Amino acid sequence: MMHRSFGLAALGIAALHFVLGLLVFEPILFPGGDNAGYLILGDALRSGEGYRDLHLPGTPLHAKYPPLLPLLLAGLGWFGGVGVAKVAMLLMTSATVWVTARLGQRWVGDGPALLAAGVLAVNPTLLEYGHYVLSEAPFTLLVVLALWFSLRDDGKGATLAMLAAVAAFATRTAGMAILVALPLAWFLDGRRRHAIRAGAAGIGTLGAWSLYQRWAAAGQPGYLAELLLVDPYTPSAGTVGIAGLLARTAENCWTFVSRVVPETLLGPGVGGDGFRTVLGLAIASAALAGWAIRSRRGVQTPELFALLYAGLIAAWPSVWTDRRFLLPLVPVILLLSLAALWQLPPNRGRWARWAAPAVIALFGLAWTVKTVPDRLACAASYRAGRPCDAPGNASLYEAARWARDNTPPDAIMANRKPRLFYWYARRRGDLYPFSSDPATVMAGLEAMGADFVLVDQVSATTHRYLVPAIRAYEDRFEAVYAGGDPMSAVFRLLAPSANAE
Repeated sequence: MMHRSFGLAALGIAALHFVLGLLVFEPILFPGGDNAGYLILGDALRSGEGYRDLHLPGTPLHAKYPPLLPLLLAGLGWFGGVGVAKVAMLLMTSATVWVTARLGQRWVGDGPALLAAGVLAVNPTLLEYGHYVLSEAPFTLLVVLALWFSLRDDGKGATLAMLAAVAAFATRTAGMAILVALPLAWFLDGRRRHAIRAGAAGIGTLGAWSLYQRWAAAGQPGYLAELLLVDPYTPSAGTVGIAGLLARTAENCWTFVSRVVPETLLGPGVGGDGFRTVLGLAIASAALAGWAIRSRRGVQTPELFALLYAGLIAAWPSVWTDRRFLLPLVPVILLLSLAALWQLPPNRGRWARWAAPAVIALFGLAWTVKTVPDRLACAASYRAGRPCDAPGNASLYEAARWARDNTPPDAIMANRKPRLFYWYARRRGDLYPFSSDPATVMAGLEAMGADFVLVDQVSATTHRYLVPAIRAYEDRFEAVYAGGDPMSAVFRLLAPSANAE
């Protein structure tokens, strides 16, 4: 009866997340561009063109994102468009809440498990990524599934854990953390046969993807090359050495603790810097205490995954230190923190067991109450044909629609958001070079075969790199479009001989 009531409670908490997710549902595209990239890859697979970047000149094979999410989107595309994909993401985050409860039940006990699932259900970050067509929803779900299955003692659990871990890596390369954690934990636990099988599966998966990348990437830099850059958006800043990498990791750890963790749990912009820092330190301390308590009883997959994944995201360039990359670790952080509170003496710790998660959950509910009116208005506006995109993005999409109607189908459009631009314009293009040297930018545009360039209002890099090149070579550019508020502009790139005297 107790297990049945736990299951019903976990299902009810997941249902709560789904309802809240519908209330804050945003029908527009995520403005970053990765979602358009996934959708484009899904279109390419569904149309039989292969795993290709249809938005790039020459439609090269794609070799950066693993293919599981595009494969899923290719299948969902038969049933509908972006809306269907968004609902699928929300179903995945709802399933994540349920699996977190099940993982916690097996790992830390019923009480911390249900409380962690309840806090996660109203978490602003999970609710946000429940309607973005990005890898966060499937990746987080697959990670918690792998962790849950890994704690089972039977062979079926081991097989399911390996499949989930492989699928997590096939969704995001950061899944290498769970691929490594799984066999290592089983080896330390004396489950040698499972460890060997999981190790072989991990090596095979990593090797297969590496070989594919080597074959398909044609010398393009991958994630490792970006990892070593000081700033991926300023290549001229160079790469970091070992000392720089260690310093960046330490700095990022502090940023995660003092800002990202509290913003992930409470919502962005909540409270002052001092409040967020104190809260972040308290949560990090509780999670570390929970990790130490659990590790004394034997290091299992969740403990190892937490260590490996935290180290991985801390080493990334500082510009990527945000809620998006922390999200897959949030279920583990909540379970560890609450498990630590559960170890406090009953006469002194009972209030903390309930008060701490209640306060965090109330902040999440407050964020939801504050957000719902704008989201409902956005949905109504969207249905009326007036998408509620941010002004800069709306201006970019307006320019893209102009390009779709007023440029040749084979025109190449250099711009800052080539995937989003292609989604609306169906015109191929690529990034302009990130260089402060106008001659280098011009050489890059010519090598791309660009016919047009777009000056947008969504990224500072456009005014840092592209605009100076246009000013330095103004006789090579002809303005053909200006519109939107703030204004976006399209320039035709002229051949050198066009203005030769």
